[in-house]
Amino acid sequence: MVNASPRQRFLSYLRDPGSARQVVSPFLPHPEVIAGCLSHLGLPAAGDPVLDEITLARELDYEPMFMTDCSGLIFPWTVDPARSGPNETLRRIPTRRGEWAVRGPGADLPWHDEAGCPVRTPTDHEFLVAVCEEVQDRAGAIRDYFRTWRRRVGEGGVLVIGHPHPSWLGYQIAPSNIFYHWSDHRELYRRSMEAVTEASLVVMGIAMEEGVDFMSDSSYGLEMTSPELFRTMDLPAIQRLSTWTHERGGLFWYHNCGFTSALIRDGTFNHLGADLIETIAPPPEGDNDLKTSRRHLDRSVCTKGNLNLRLLRDGSPAEITAETVAIVRAVESYGHVISTADGVLEGTPPENYITFVRAARELTAG
Repeated sequence: MVNASPRQRFLSYLRDPGSARQVVSPFLPHPEVIAGCLSHLGLPAAGDPVLDEITLARELDYEPMFMTDCSGLIFPWTVDPARSGPNETLRRIPTRRGEWAVRGPGADLPWHDEAGCPVRTPTDHEFLVAVCEEVQDRAGAIRDYFRTWRRRVGEGGVLVIGHPHPSWLGYQIAPSNIFYHWSDHRELYRRSMEAVTEASLVVMGIAMEEGVDFMSDSSYGLEMTSPELFRTMDLPAIQRLSTWTHERGGLFWYHNCGFTSALIRDGTFNHLGADLIETIAPPPEGDNDLKTSRRHLDRSVCTKGNLNLRLLRDGSPAEITAETVAIVRAVESYGHVISTADGVLEGTPPENYITFVRAARELTAG
């Protein structure tokens, strides 16, 4: 597409890979990596990670993607300074049911009970449902949030809504508690998942109206769950979100950076309803051979990935180029966005990032 914007190029490729130039889009590079690349190339930095990546993408000719929030819009936790101290923080959400409050460490430690993930007891499920039921009360602020994101990115890249994660209760339950609550409080857990799903659809509806390009979801791979549990717990929620998206003419993005090869080989991933599946992660992040996994996925699905993050950070330019060549060859004749196996790690040398993107673009220029 002559003179098409990065956003237009990305969306055109997703809708018809055979008629558009292949997309190159590293997954959420760390801001320090972007700043380092700009400095290495002698380009000015604005100090805004989004604007800086748009500048870098323009220079290197790739199509960036940016991810907004979702669960944080459903669960607007605030810190109560009067009830917090140097070693402990109290976060709260007022609801019509009363105040939902949780204490956690002064320093946030994500994905650990000590981080203050609030769903710990049956009562917490009741509060979670109450917060979800009131999401429409925050519609104005949610709309302003997405409108600001769209204006900030403009045509410089695509916007993907953050993963709502109904099976993880919108990040409100620690991994160590997910399967305990699913086992011992099954009906409460299902009700909470339903509440998170309904609230997510409210947020997604506003996001679509404000120009967010992809609705999304994510889940664990088989490093944390089983094939049977994935099909029972995760798959129906993902299908509901993807079906809702397609009924409204939208595109659906699915992220899984874990052990997914068995779910790909047995056909489960062909039933997600995803237009794009990332990251088809290789070892050690995942367990995929890209060529094999790509051939088990329907041609209607565009894949995205899958350069090893440690290779990108620690490898030589020659090694990175060779692996990029292998990725491009593995997906010949299939829709595939050349990308990384997950978010580009802090400490990745600018030379390595630039080498990857330039090699990918040179190999896909035709």
